[in-house]
Amino acid sequence: MTFGKPLSSRRNCALICLFVLLECVVRASVAAAGPEWTVETLLALLKDQREPSVGFEEATYSSLLTEPLKVRGMLRFTPPATMEKSITDPFHERYLIEGDKVTFESERKHVRRTISLEDYPALRSFVEAFRASLTGDAVQLHKVYEVTMNGTRGKWTLLLRPKETTGKSVLDYILLTGSEGRVATIAIRSTDGDRSVMTLLRGAAR
Repeated sequence: MTFGKPLSSRRNCALICLFVLLECVVRASVAAAGPEWTVETLLALLKDQREPSVGFEEATYSSLLTEPLKVRGMLRFTPPATMEKSITDPFHERYLIEGDKVTFESERKHVRRTISLEDYPALRSFVEAFRASLTGDAVQLHKVYEVTMNGTRGKWTLLLRPKETTGKSVLDYILLTGSEGRVATIAIRSTDGDRSVMTLLRGAAR
């Protein structure tokens, strides 16, 4: 009696089952991982999960200050191009960007001024970074900045360095940190070494 063929068949069946099992495991792991983690994926998440307004705390460090300047306020974004930063404590100031127009109001300085971004290319590139991030425009972001992303969906960093000469003249980098589609902090460093760190506060009163 010959047992060779049945034994070989059993081995073939075992191998086939093993390969099927491995394929299922691989498919499951890919599905669990979700879409490929890229700058485009991150910007899409930021767009989908953005909030119309969010509170913030900001500390500014400068060689002209004996101690950090700390303020609190609200950030608001209305797609596609309206952004507002309102400082409410310890003084009142307001920056309103509508398209190409920027309006600055300050109670403590007794001033209200409106300028055009066309006249301030460095400021324009800075504004475009945030607009592109909040509208999911990866093409525009890559056009204006060298973009470096690190980390995972659960904990990521996005480093932006200006490409254009005008931007490089005033801005060293913008560094955003966060999780999924939520920004946690925004750090900005100018070429003279001054820097600010903004922490976004979820659940603050609108």
